[in-house]
Amino acid sequence: MAEQTASPGSFYRRIDAVVRAKGNDPITWVLKDNSYVRYDMKENHGFDGYPKLIEGNWPGLVDSFGRGIDAALNRRDQPQVVYLFKDSQYVRYDLDSDKVEPGYPLSIAEAWKGLPPDFQLGIDAAVNHQSDPNVSWFFKDDLYIRYDVPNDKLLGGPTPILRGWRGLPENFQRGIDAAVNSVLDTDKVYLFKDDQYVRYDLVSDRTDSGYPLPIEGNWNFFR
Repeated sequence: MAEQTASPGSFYRRIDAVVRAKGNDPITWVLKDNSYVRYDMKENHGFDGYPKLIEGNWPGLVDSFGRGIDAALNRRDQPQVVYLFKDSQYVRYDLDSDKVEPGYPLSIAEAWKGLPPDFQLGIDAAVNHQSDPNVSWFFKDDLYIRYDVPNDKLLGGPTPILRGWRGLPENFQRGIDAAVNSVLDTDKVYLFKDDQYVRYDLVSDRTDSGYPLPIEGNWNFFR
């Protein structure tokens, strides 16, 4: 029997990761369990024919990654590169050639030596600074770190999410499922937890008013 994709409704109950296209392109790929959808952040609509299985559609990923991605991070200084994390491993995925770069997966501990030990065992979510291409935030359980990706250097943390990300609901303080930079406003990032999301303003350093909101009804992953 052919493997089944995750049900469309399950994308509104929790997502695992979001991959952005290069630059200001509004296209993203939203990953959930063994499946993904293609989504336009600017027009707020999905595309026909989704969800699809990760396996067979993301060339070069090994089986464990095909069963689900824990976190994703687009590299700001190398816009064709996105990192995909699964358990204690990661890959570099090339958006231009649409395949995993040779030699992957590698262990997080082997290549990200500046990460704290717990983060080397797995990443829950990651998102970029709005203006500094060297700075990203990584989330693990109820903690986060500030990290210089090009120089593989820890800049701060681990710090409780509660202390560093102001105005988040209590369940978000216990952990973040997925995160992505906004296409429409570079000062904003979206953080996802269970069936909800918030919009966070990096300039004022606090959650925008009116959040959290349900994913369903606000993110139209399906036509």
